[in-house]
Amino acid sequence: MPRMVILDGNSLANRAFYALPPLTTADGRPTNVLHGFLTMLFKLEQEQQPDYWVVAFDKTKATVRIEQYAGYKAQRKETPEGLRPQFDYLKEILTEMDVPILELAGYEADDLIAAITKQAEAQGMEIQIYTGDKDALQLISPKTNVYLTKKGISEVERYDETALWERYQLRPLQIIDLKGLMGDTSDNIPGVPGIGEKTALKLLWEFGSVEDVLANVEKVSGKKVQGNLKEYADQAILSKKLATMLTEVPLEFSSQDFVFRRAQGVKVLPVLQKYDLKNVTRLWLERHKDDDERVTEPSESALGKWPQRQLSEEEWLAQIKEWETQKNPITLTCRYEGTGLQGGRWLEWGVAVQGETFSLTRAEVSEKVCQAWLDLMGNEQVPKTFADSKTVALLLANDGAELKGLSLDLSLASYLIQSSRTKFAPLDLVKEYFPNQEAFESAADEAGGLAQVAPRFEEDIHSLGLPSLLHDLEEPLSLVLAQMERQGIAVDSEQLIAFGEGISHTLKELEQDIYGLAEETFNINSPKQLGTVLFEKLGLPAAKKTKTGYSTDAETLEDLRSVHPIVAKILDYRQLNKLISTYVNGLLAQAKEGRIHTTFQQTVTATGRLSSTEPNLQNIPIRLEQGRQLRKVFHPTEPGWVLLSADYSQIELRILAHYSQDPLLCESFALGQDVHTRTAAEVFGISLDEVTPDMRRSAKAVNFGLVYGLTEFGLSRDLGIPRKEAKFYVEQYFKRYSGVKRYLEGVVTQAKQDGQVRTLLNRLRRIPELMHSNRVQRQFGERIAMNTPVQGTAADIMKLAMLKVAEGIKPYKADMLLQVHDELLLQVAPEDLESVACVLKENMEKAYSLSVPMTVECKVGPNWYDMKPFHLKQ
Repeated sequence: MPRMVILDGNSLANRAFYALPPLTTADGRPTNVLHGFLTMLFKLEQEQQPDYWVVAFDKTKATVRIEQYAGYKAQRKETPEGLRPQFDYLKEILTEMDVPILELAGYEADDLIAAITKQAEAQGMEIQIYTGDKDALQLISPKTNVYLTKKGISEVERYDETALWERYQLRPLQIIDLKGLMGDTSDNIPGVPGIGEKTALKLLWEFGSVEDVLANVEKVSGKKVQGNLKEYADQAILSKKLATMLTEVPLEFSSQDFVFRRAQGVKVLPVLQKYDLKNVTRLWLERHKDDDERVTEPSESALGKWPQRQLSEEEWLAQIKEWETQKNPITLTCRYEGTGLQGGRWLEWGVAVQGETFSLTRAEVSEKVCQAWLDLMGNEQVPKTFADSKTVALLLANDGAELKGLSLDLSLASYLIQSSRTKFAPLDLVKEYFPNQEAFESAADEAGGLAQVAPRFEEDIHSLGLPSLLHDLEEPLSLVLAQMERQGIAVDSEQLIAFGEGISHTLKELEQDIYGLAEETFNINSPKQLGTVLFEKLGLPAAKKTKTGYSTDAETLEDLRSVHPIVAKILDYRQLNKLISTYVNGLLAQAKEGRIHTTFQQTVTATGRLSSTEPNLQNIPIRLEQGRQLRKVFHPTEPGWVLLSADYSQIELRILAHYSQDPLLCESFALGQDVHTRTAAEVFGISLDEVTPDMRRSAKAVNFGLVYGLTEFGLSRDLGIPRKEAKFYVEQYFKRYSGVKRYLEGVVTQAKQDGQVRTLLNRLRRIPELMHSNRVQRQFGERIAMNTPVQGTAADIMKLAMLKVAEGIKPYKADMLLQVHDELLLQVAPEDLESVACVLKENMEKAYSLSVPMTVECKVGPNWYDMKPFHLKQ
């Protein structure tokens, strides 16, 4: 007898979603449903060997039943964010597997299952229905068995007529009578009030059906039950109707549509790998290892080892000339020595060109070959692919050469595809597409591997709409950053030592103040001892405890700042301690020949902002005056030159105005008003002249907090005001700035649909947190969705400005030194100050066109602290 297997797609997907922990792809798409559903499907295929099979899905709401009863399924919660997209993923995979899918607008999967079952029975088939919905038990017959899921979807319980009778003492069709009497809370079928499963079963055992129960209502024992049956008779009949699966649906189909076809592995593997379904892929490979077509994981077969050619001195010269003449695209990797890249020296190049690899080792070739090689690196006509172009540019600069012809930086491409990645070494880049790749034996092999994954990266960059961001912004910027890192900024070591001595003196004073307030001496740097003093001796409210004691992290102490004066002293003590250890001692250790060479990282932050490391010059604590004074030690590297800074004014709020098109916010910037004063006036309902400094401070906290997902609690903490007052500020703000509110709500809604957000320049950030099962994580995802388009666009605009400024200052005696937050810092010869300031201001303000003006404030001075406003001559 032919066997038909029918799966309830929605029911099984729901069961899998709640049964399995949150699983995601590398780029954050949820996949726990795919793992559970497909594992079950493979198991069924192997055990049942169906002749026909089909998966039925709900396509839209059950409009047919809603017409009968408006409350049908009305209480159902919205489909969870993590589940919704997986239906489309699952259907995509099933389609590639040649598994038939059936869905029909207005009808539930239940109805389609009933219709298919009726037709299959008429054709003499054996039918197996797999679902988590007990409604399907009404379809049981001599030919049809129902398999109900038990734990998740890994275990099922088989029901035939005998098993159903043993469980309920009912015939299959009486299942709808059972639902008619007791209702079904999951579908919002009302049933008869006061009648549960136990009572309903007794009534059906005695009378047989809803209609017979109602016809014999006077014989029903129990006055309350009897009264409810009389009062809700029509509701019982309606409930039975709602529970009845429809066997007639307006959709033509034939059993031939559901013939089992064994899909070939080579067709299915790409879509399984698209969703990082490693265990499912392993099961698939096991099932299909004997296919006629050889099926192996691409990660094992597609990355070949390109042959390596050995070249003599003359052959190297000829080969380099050939590459330059033919303009062959080449892929390169580099091994180098040196503790810092500013003094680094290349040792060996791995080269991959047109299916061949080469190894150029410095110690084995003459200076003539080395020079020819450096000329090749500076040849703009030869396209070059690297894993890390900035490092290569620095190494070449140490040999007096320049990098030109950069066509693809794989680490930057990888970062743009998935901004949460943290590893960008050549092997990591290859493993993104071929996870089983083992360590490369040589630089030549490494280059060959990179050459083979480069087209994959390009393909993904194009499919995600990122070519311009990569090739016109990030890659050119990497070469500008290399110049900035190599240039460095001058540091006065004697001044730094004296500064450190002053901090040490202040620290000792703070230490005594803290001991006085605590009325005892203790190790302030010991979280355990500090926790004991704060929360046991002084009785401060403890927010949270760790395994080792009370939490004394920065966030906890900030919340307690207004509770006791000792807290502010401790926070100041920590900041000054950080100044000594990280900056005074750190800068002295890292200064080389009077300069600091920070490293600008392009692939660290998820928003696109640059990150400064070794040392981090972006995190100098400037809340304290001592922190600001640390900037005094930074000077121009050229004697007699001055430092010139340019700072975007409120760029993130201007971007928020552009996105939201809020009329009040846009008007403030168009009129050149102080936006915080204007906000305070709007929130408090007063004129601009009446705004006090405290009001402006509160408005500023609201303005800047908005793009970070401001909460009443956070504003209350930041301003040291009651939550009720903070709530008033936020509510009043959104009343006046309704466009901002609409934008923030809209961007979160869209992000939940897309699982990602974009900046104005199309930078992509995926947000898997939006689909997390944990509410706190989902709220974190919402804050990311709000702030990333704004922060990311600010980062993109700054990068655009850096490219334009770097080009614009070439004719002058000037160098770009640092980029910190919304500020650019240059050094310039005094005679070129006016011209460079003009280039700087114009290129920053016109880097990208917003619907509100961007403004830049310039300052000039002998060091990074003593900077005075610089106004261009009209």
